[in-house]
Amino acid sequence: MGFIKGGATMCRYRILEEPEGGLTDNFVEERLKKNAFNDIEDSPEELSVGWVELFNHLNTNFNQASYNFGGFLAFTLRQDERKLSAKTLNRYYAIREAKFIAETGRKPNTIKKTEMKESLRLDLLRRSLLNTNLYQTVWLKEHNEVWLDGTSEKIRSLFEDFWARTFGLAIRLLVPISLGLELLPEQSHDALANLEPSSIWD
Repeated sequence: MGFIKGGATMCRYRILEEPEGGLTDNFVEERLKKNAFNDIEDSPEELSVGWVELFNHLNTNFNQASYNFGGFLAFTLRQDERKLSAKTLNRYYAIREAKFIAETGRKPNTIKKTEMKESLRLDLLRRSLLNTNLYQTVWLKEHNEVWLDGTSEKIRSLFEDFWARTFGLAIRLLVPISLGLELLPEQSHDALANLEPSSIWD
């Protein structure tokens, strides 16, 4: 359960700018609701990504009590995805085409084939099980940091794109070197950038 229970594998981001007008509850709530998760359980959609409440991933009715925990804000990025392999589609299409031939006594033409395959694809997608991924997110207001429950490049890319779409605030991934640079005076940065490797045996 990431940050809520057990261990968490996370990455940290520095927020590089402030919202215009300041970080208000209206700013956060409005953008969470605008980019809330849309359920695709009963549709043929293949992918849905959006925000849900931290403690209830079925709820998108955001209010202060659901995401504001004093010194930090917390919510979850939910991704639902269903996949239909070409092999599965071709298998069921062969069955449907055989049935069509048996009923009509002729093979479907190109237009009919395309129509039948698309209809079948949508039907199979509706019946496919969804795979749900939840990525908990914590926004530490005083430290201008965001913590994400996940570290893979795919998860980070998904989060970074959706963060930008939601809040429009630039962020930078914090790695050891960037954290170290933050502790050094700015005049030392150029000297570090110009360092060249040398042998320790000379």
